[in-house]
Amino acid sequence: MEKRNNKFYLNGEEFRIKGGSFHYFRCLPEYWDEIMKKIRGAGLNTVETYTAWNMHEPKKGIFDFSGMLDLVRFIRLAEENSLKVILRTGPFICAEWENGGLPPWLLKKEYNIKFRCNSPEYMRHLKDWFGVLLPKIRPYLDTNGGNIIALALENEYGSFGDDFSYLAEIEKIYRENGIYCLLFAADGHSKYYLSTGKNSPEILSGTDFAGDGGIDKFRDVLLYDGDSPYFASEYWAGNFTDWGFPECTHIEDDTVRGAVRDFDRLGASYNIYMIYGGTNFGFTNGAQCNIGGYHPVTTSYDYDAAISEWGGYTQRYFDIKGGDKTPVPPSPLLQSPGEVKLTESASLWSNLSIGKHFKSVTVEPMEEFDQSYGYILYRKTVDYDADINCIKLKGIADRAHVFVNGVLSGIRMRDSDTSEIKLSECLKPGDTVDILVENLGRICYGEETYLGDRKGITESVIFTQVFPDGSVRFPGKIVFNWDITTLELHDLSGVAFKSGAPESFPAFFKGRFKAKGQASCFLHFDNFRKGVVWINGFNIGRYWEIGPVNALYVPGALLKDDNEIVIFETDSLRGEPSVTLTDVCGIPNHHEEIKV
Repeated sequence: MEKRNNKFYLNGEEFRIKGGSFHYFRCLPEYWDEIMKKIRGAGLNTVETYTAWNMHEPKKGIFDFSGMLDLVRFIRLAEENSLKVILRTGPFICAEWENGGLPPWLLKKEYNIKFRCNSPEYMRHLKDWFGVLLPKIRPYLDTNGGNIIALALENEYGSFGDDFSYLAEIEKIYRENGIYCLLFAADGHSKYYLSTGKNSPEILSGTDFAGDGGIDKFRDVLLYDGDSPYFASEYWAGNFTDWGFPECTHIEDDTVRGAVRDFDRLGASYNIYMIYGGTNFGFTNGAQCNIGGYHPVTTSYDYDAAISEWGGYTQRYFDIKGGDKTPVPPSPLLQSPGEVKLTESASLWSNLSIGKHFKSVTVEPMEEFDQSYGYILYRKTVDYDADINCIKLKGIADRAHVFVNGVLSGIRMRDSDTSEIKLSECLKPGDTVDILVENLGRICYGEETYLGDRKGITESVIFTQVFPDGSVRFPGKIVFNWDITTLELHDLSGVAFKSGAPESFPAFFKGRFKAKGQASCFLHFDNFRKGVVWINGFNIGRYWEIGPVNALYVPGALLKDDNEIVIFETDSLRGEPSVTLTDVCGIPNHHEEIKV
């Protein structure tokens, strides 16, 4: 595909992109073909996806393109469904995805990396990664007879920085790996963003925005690319939701319907972000950090999209489809297995053997112990008597439980509550202080992505005193010599469950349930507060009582006749250890589903 005279041309013929975003890494591969058919059925001709470097290279030099990460299969399925592909290879992708798609191992202190700029160490690893990725996609470029019509250059770089040499270096790496196709930059629609989003006028300028699709959203593009077609690289027909929001984000159908009409009237090309949102399975959600502080994104990435998280149809879908006559697949089947009692349990304290163990003079973030996700436990055995009755944590990332001799003394949360933990009694020799820290998702947008978002305790732990008047002694003693356990929770086979309630929290719970076929359902966790759920060994994501999402999507492809559910609960229960599996989603005020 090429651009000239403010239009796109594909194989010599004028072409208008009518696309939708669908991220392969947010959907089980069993559903890829079905979602592709629904995208085509909406009258669209293109699917857009990012590539997630952090998933494909979980450890330096170890690559994974299997199963849910089989990018080539995804591209081929698009071709089989008569869809062109726009590929956004990053390396940084934002996408409300963990660390914006950058592998956490890059955060190790030995690398001392400054991200998203032309720093030598960062570019060294980037070249290694692209040296593996780009040859895989090269045969599928339209210039080689394939269906990939464009590749992105970084991601919304105009919102972040102005290192044109960095963007030029990415373009150079593309060319060195035989990537000769249309390149584009996706940025906000004003001069502020467009001015530093790309390194050359030869690169197409796409614009990202919500609301209407009028000419004002494209006007500034021509200042930087006078030959550019009107291209909405991300039209936000919905939005993501953060934990603790008062309600799930919702955009009116009339707004989206009007924007599509605007695009048609202008002859503009567009990509609907998202046409299908999907799910942040496991520990893959990202986080925002803005004026209001740190906000992790929910497990559900439904995004208020035209195709729901579970593959259902909405009125928005048919508004986008308009008069298109392409047939669509039937609506997905749902089921309600009912209440599931979790009759077995195991205290974390009795099962620390499932983690990896280290000794460290200082507290260090989890990345220093080759840990990317999950929880990290810092343990200090007190060996002196100094009338210590207060603990301070500096650099919490992100949520910390503090225990003294196995008893919870307090919970602290990055930004929202970092106050001292005042103890009812002074610490004495032989006492054990445990600090369990959860990585709630690395920041994926903005200035903070420059230095990276390390997890665990990033600064220090301090012992000090509370005086009778309530004031706290300053300065305190920095605490050294720690036993550290990393808990990525990839493999729970070593957890020793027993019947009945656990001795203490945090704790694992296990139960079994029957399912009818592979229809999907939703797990409601009313009696639980904060934790993670596995279905038949697959981590379906986090739950949290603060909402607004109040259930987790359980893809039917995970289910069998007889199924195992395991829950890791960090806080406590609000009732009996049971959950309910129903056909009702956990997104309040979600679009009414239209059955087909």
